[in-house]
Amino acid sequence: SILSANNVIENSTDATEIGEAKFLRGLSYFKLVQVFGDVTINLSPAPDLTDTSILVRQPATEVYNNVIIPDLTDAIAALGTDIIDGRASKPAAQALLGKVYATRGDFANAEPQLAAVVNGAAASGIALRDNFNEIFGAANEVGNSEIIYATQVSSSIVDEYTFGSDFWNWFVGDDSKSDFPVDPDLVAAFDAVANDTLVGGDLRRAVTLTDEGTTAIKFPKEGGLGAEHDWIEIRLADVILMYAETLNENGATPTEVLGLLDPIRTRAGLNPIDPAVVNTQALVKQAILDERRLELAFEGHRWFDLVRTGTVDAEIGETVDPNYYVFPIP
Repeated sequence: SILSANNVIENSTDATEIGEAKFLRGLSYFKLVQVFGDVTINLSPAPDLTDTSILVRQPATEVYNNVIIPDLTDAIAALGTDIIDGRASKPAAQALLGKVYATRGDFANAEPQLAAVVNGAAASGIALRDNFNEIFGAANEVGNSEIIYATQVSSSIVDEYTFGSDFWNWFVGDDSKSDFPVDPDLVAAFDAVANDTLVGGDLRRAVTLTDEGTTAIKFPKEGGLGAEHDWIEIRLADVILMYAETLNENGATPTEVLGLLDPIRTRAGLNPIDPAVVNTQALVKQAILDERRLELAFEGHRWFDLVRTGTVDAEIGETVDPNYYVFPIP
């Protein structure tokens, strides 16, 4: 992805193409830094493979400052506000840049980026879907108002692995490495809100888990190896919750912050959170993290949320060396 983006950035004369490529390169490097920490930097489409200096890992801070943030800033300037399936847009770049800043603890710079997406959503045709089950599945991908950016997956792409790569099995969470991977703690988290609902249960549970709570079903598997399910990178509910977190970190009142959660909770069949009860910055932070866990389960956010919010130890129940927050370089 990075090499292809480098090729477009270096050779295209189309500002929109370059903006899209910079968004993809920024997204790719953000994923690399989140997963591996310090990584190599290559901004050339045809690097000199005899130059071993390009194999040297660069500090994550430099990757953020010299690649990710500049790329996303340039993408924001180059791209339009319309959402086109499978293509980067200004709201997608703003949302991602806001998340990048929040990941670094820079909530002052995160807030205006996330605010722009939330407050400008209607003008771009972005809106929460009325029903949670309308977000997922191949039939719901085209023109989905909640999906701001998704990596498109297609059965027409040749599988280079003769054994069948089963990518779709990995992201639904039940490939051969773990037949029943659902953490009982997640099931308990859904059960814990059963008495806080308008309808007798969180409506998201039936879309997220099997009835017995053993397997993730959020991304349906129909189609076998010919799966057509796109991977949702950014959707509006994620951005709203991130914006609420940012406002809370920047000192907004519980009433202002928790009000942002109301449409998401109402869609799930949950009552609004009472700011008279959840009335401190710490309580609001935990409420947002809890909401993200249920709303975004199996969408690839939970671990990074724990790292960003400094709650890894509390969740795991023991002190974890921060060196283990990232994977080793393979």
